Amino acid sequence: MTLSNRYALLIGADLPMRERAVLCTARALGMAVVVLAYPGEVLAQRRRPAASLADDYIVSPYLLDPVRALEAVKDYERKTGLTPAAVIPVNDFVLEAGAAIARQYAIPFHSDEVILRCRDKLLMKTELSGAGLNVAPTLAVNESVASYIFKDQEKVIFKPSVFGGSGGVRLVSNPQELQVAIDDAAKLLHKYKDILYIDPERIHLEAFLDSELEVSVEVYCRPGECKAAAVTHKQLSPRPFFAAMGHIVPYAGTDYHALCVTAEKACRALGIERGVSHVEIKIVNGVPFIIEVGARPAGDRIIDLVYRSLGVDLYALHAKSYCDIWDDMPLIKHRGTAAVAFLKAAPGRITRINPVALPEGVHELSLYKGVGDFSDRDAQNFETREGHVEWFWPIEHQDTPDFMFQTARLSADLFEIEQN
Repeated sequence: MTLSNRYALLIGADLPMRERAVLCTARALGMAVVVLAYPGEVLAQRRRPAASLADDYIVSPYLLDPVRALEAVKDYERKTGLTPAAVIPVNDFVLEAGAAIARQYAIPFHSDEVILRCRDKLLMKTELSGAGLNVAPTLAVNESVASYIFKDQEKVIFKPSVFGGSGGVRLVSNPQELQVAIDDAAKLLHKYKDILYIDPERIHLEAFLDSELEVSVEVYCRPGECKAAAVTHKQLSPRPFFAAMGHIVPYAGTDYHALCVTAEKACRALGIERGVSHVEIKIVNGVPFIIEVGARPAGDRIIDLVYRSLGVDLYALHAKSYCDIWDDMPLIKHRGTAAVAFLKAAPGRITRINPVALPEGVHELSLYKGVGDFSDRDAQNFETREGHVEWFWPIEHQDTPDFMFQTARLSADLFEIEQN
């Protein structure tokens, strides 16, 4: 497809670890790619790699507000004479803005109903439960959260209802811990409420699913069919937080097929009929519980891990679906095992970054922080990482090493810290 006066508009692709979406979209659609920048002038400056890969870049503050996003694209049309042939989301927060742009230019996108079901975790759980899928019961919502009365020895999850990246999510067991969670989440949500176009007051408590086993399933959706492509085994930070600190593809559990079927059913229950979706599942005593479903590809390089290990280009399938091009799911080609793990330094100010010898299997090492930056005490969410290490072991490699342990050791060797 070559349309000289039209382009593919990617929204959210300039977030860290999603840059490959630009290349895959250009290759799949054969047209110029323009990135609608993730909002905030300071944040945009930290995400220049995507801009250098794309043909052009639309940037100004608060671009996830649908009105401002549409105006920015119309202004780009006035300046260049170009119009979007496709609007392609690669992040949760961009869906409302993407829908506004797609309506203006009469191009395919999710319906408002699908977006609402996928953006609001409470509505999502209602739909999933109604379809016979397991979800954590909701215990309190919005104003009633602060006055929740704990049962003896009860642990519950505090969670913002329209956020992501594990931001604000915390395990609590008494009113004091709950108030800390509410206060910390309020700071985070009000920091992002304008640039991410979210309601910071939308919060809830849900039952704690006591299991360390968590996976995600990447599902390709098209009209009348949802087909799982891969299952990822997730590595989580220590409680009371639930930040993703590593991912490995493919998941090696014997319930692989059953998890695929569950994820496909979840996407159908929410009415998703376009693109790649990301389904997070907690497995409790062998029973799958849906945590949430995103109507967009996974972050944290998971899409890259799927491509490297299984040979499936999910970004390409995703991009084509927003042009109503419906490819079949490619055959899986098991090439090996791929993983990513996040660096977490000791708390304090980084005073030096040391050279290190990289273990076998390291595909890439990337740092997010440098000398003078501060490392938080806990791995709480997407903000509290110092970098990542990507790994790959070809299929002939007999055993997958403990990449999480090796990443922790790299973190200790890389960063010299001055304690606060």
